[in-house]
Amino acid sequence: MDTIGNDRFLQAREVGRSFKTSEGLLEVLKGVNLDVAKGSMIAITGESGVGKSTLLHILGGLDRPTEGTVKIDNELLANKDESSLAAYRNRSIGFVFQHHYLLEDFTALENVMIPALILGKDKSEAEHMSELLLKDVGLTDRKNHRPNQLSGGEQQRVAVARALVNDPGIILADEPSGNLDIKTGERLHRLLNDLNKARATTILVATHNKDLAASCDRTIRLADGCLNEIAES
Repeated sequence: MDTIGNDRFLQAREVGRSFKTSEGLLEVLKGVNLDVAKGSMIAITGESGVGKSTLLHILGGLDRPTEGTVKIDNELLANKDESSLAAYRNRSIGFVFQHHYLLEDFTALENVMIPALILGKDKSEAEHMSELLLKDVGLTDRKNHRPNQLSGGEQQRVAVARALVNDPGIILADEPSGNLDIKTGERLHRLLNDLNKARATTILVATHNKDLAASCDRTIRLADGCLNEIAES
C-alpha cells in the first residue's frame, strides 16, 4: 500500500492490529502507512467501529500494533518499554478524548497542572503554565471550579489545556466534540484550529464532523482497515 503523505514528523509503517475473538481473528487495521508533517492538522474519518480509536491509540503509544512500527520525531515507539513509553507519552503527546476524563476532586487548574507535575516541573511553574493555558481556552474565571461545576464544553476546553501543558509535539483527539451540542462543538473546533495555527502543534483528530474535517489540512478516511486520502473538492 502506498504511503499517505510525504512529510515525516509522524511515520506509521505497515501498521496492523488484530484481536482474538470467539469467532476468530478480527483484523481492525491492515498495513496502514502514514506520514504527517509537523504543524499540520489532519482529520481521520470513517464509520463508527471501523478502527479510528484503535489507530489513534497505536499512534499515541496507548496500544501496540500487532505488526508494523510508529515513529514520532524520530522516536521509535517499539523500542520503549512500558515505563519509558508512559513517560514519553506524558512528555511528548497530548490526548483529548470524547469524554474529558478530568479528576472530579480537583479544580480545572489542578487538572491541567497534573501532567506537568508528573513530568517533574515545580508547582509554581506548573501553575503558571496552566493558568496561561486556561486563559488561552477562555476559562480564567473558571479555574477554581471542579468538573461537575463546568459545562460539557468547558470540561472539554480544560481537557485541551491539559493536553497542551507539557507543550507536546502532537495532539491526538478522538471525537472530541462527540458528546457536545452543535454550537458548543463548533466552538471547540474553532479552538483546536486556532491552537494549531498559533502554536504550530501537530493535531490528528478522529471525527464524524464534516465541518471539522473540512477545516483541516488533510482528510484521510479509514475503511476496511486501510487509509485513503480524500482529495479536496
